[in-house]
Amino acid sequence: MSNSGPRNSALTRARWRGCLALVLTLVGAQGASTPWAKESPADTPPLSCTLVRVFDGDSLELRCNGRTLEVRLYCIDAPEWEQDPWGKRSLRHLEAIAPHRVELEPLDTDRFGRIVGKVYGTGPGRPLLNLQQVASGQAAVYRHYCKDPGFDRAEQAARQARLGIWSRPGEQQTPWAFRHRNER
Repeated sequence: MSNSGPRNSALTRARWRGCLALVLTLVGAQGASTPWAKESPADTPPLSCTLVRVFDGDSLELRCNGRTLEVRLYCIDAPEWEQDPWGKRSLRHLEAIAPHRVELEPLDTDRFGRIVGKVYGTGPGRPLLNLQQVASGQAAVYRHYCKDPGFDRAEQAARQARLGIWSRPGEQQTPWAFRHRNER
C-alpha cells in the first residue's frame, strides 16, 4: 500500500514546513547572540579584536566590537594542560606569537558555544596564528574538522623537522585521544 496519496503528501509538506519554521526560529534565536547576527559566520568580514587572554594552545579570549568572545582555533588541536610539558609549551607559544591586536574570521560555533575561527595577526604578512601553531609543532591538525590542505603540509614539515610535539612519540600528538581516554 502506497503512502503517496494527496492527503499524505499534504501532511508531509506541512510537517516539513513546521520543521523548517522551528529550525529557522532556533537559528534566528542563536544568531541574535552572535556578532554576525544577520549572516552566516563564513560570510562575515574579519572582526578587529583585542587579545584578552590565551586559555591554551588552541583557544583564546578576544574582545571584538565591545563583546568578549571565546574562540577555538579552526583546524588545530593542541595538547591539553595535563599533558605535561606539551600543553604548557603550546600555551606559551601561542601567547608569544599572538599580538595584542588580531583579526578574527569566524567560521562556526562549536558544541560549547565557542566561536570556531581563524585568527590573524595584524602585522606584516597578516600571519595566521592557527597555522603558526601547527607549523611550529605546537598543535596537530584536527582532521575531523579541517579540510584545508595547507594545515596538512605545515604538519608534515613540523613532523619531518621533529618540532614540538613531533620531537618524540606520544599521546601529545593526538590530544583528542587523550581527552577521550580521560573523560569523566
